[in-house]
Amino acid sequence: MKQSFQILGIITLLVGSFIYNEKVGLVSKLNDDLLTEIKEKQNDYIEKPIEAIIKNDTIIPGINGKIMDIKKTYTKMKQIGYFDEKLIVYKTSKVKNELKNNKDKYIISANKSKKELSLIFKINNKTNINKIISILDKTNTKATFFIDSTFLENNNNLVINLINKNHTIGNLSNKEDYTNPDFVWMKTIITNTKQNNNYCLAETKNKTIINICSMQDSYTIIPTAIIKEKPFINIKQNINKGSLIVLEGGSELENELENIINYVISKGYQIKSLEKVLQE
Repeated sequence: MKQSFQILGIITLLVGSFIYNEKVGLVSKLNDDLLTEIKEKQNDYIEKPIEAIIKNDTIIPGINGKIMDIKKTYTKMKQIGYFDEKLIVYKTSKVKNELKNNKDKYIISANKSKKELSLIFKINNKTNINKIISILDKTNTKATFFIDSTFLENNNNLVINLINKNHTIGNLSNKEDYTNPDFVWMKTIITNTKQNNNYCLAETKNKTIINICSMQDSYTIIPTAIIKEKPFINIKQNINKGSLIVLEGGSELENELENIINYVISKGYQIKSLEKVLQE
């Protein structure tokens, strides 16, 4: 009798082991089939990078693409056992000529593949910056403010608050003299906040500015348009994909700014700060 129970136990163990191994084998096969399917479909989910446009000493930044991360995608999908595009994990496919490696070139536009532009306020003694900020807050618009060292010194908390609100601060050094040591002092303050980059402004090509700024690991912008009067009328003539538009002035600009923003948005454009519109 004892021997019969032993034999029955061995048979039960063998049958159970066979069923377990069969299930493990089935799961392995399903996972292998899933991995094969992921690899076969990876090309259907590629977004190729849009490369930067470089002409002589100017650059229009590119846009990074993305490709499927097969290992991470497989890890997520094998938990459910089948292909589900909602669980795809991507990794960045970078452009060949990254903006960070071309700081010796003038940025003349954002990438034109997206319907985006940037409004850049050049702050002077005529500007009521608080009124501009109020309008930007009201319309939930992010912009860029180019300021000089005197303004930064007298309005430090205001500038930090603008950066915390995801606006971009541009560096005009001391009265737009980039040879002045205030430029480096300003750059240090700006990039020690949550803003990653430092930006210089040149109305036209200027070797002194581009040389100093690139040596100080900064970008140099040449705007698409500089508007000093009749801002609403001139904005209508200068908005395009990737436009970098500098706005100067006092009460006329402030009185028309909300209408300008609403008009740009009505044309299907997104208004972004330099830090965002130049992102690859």
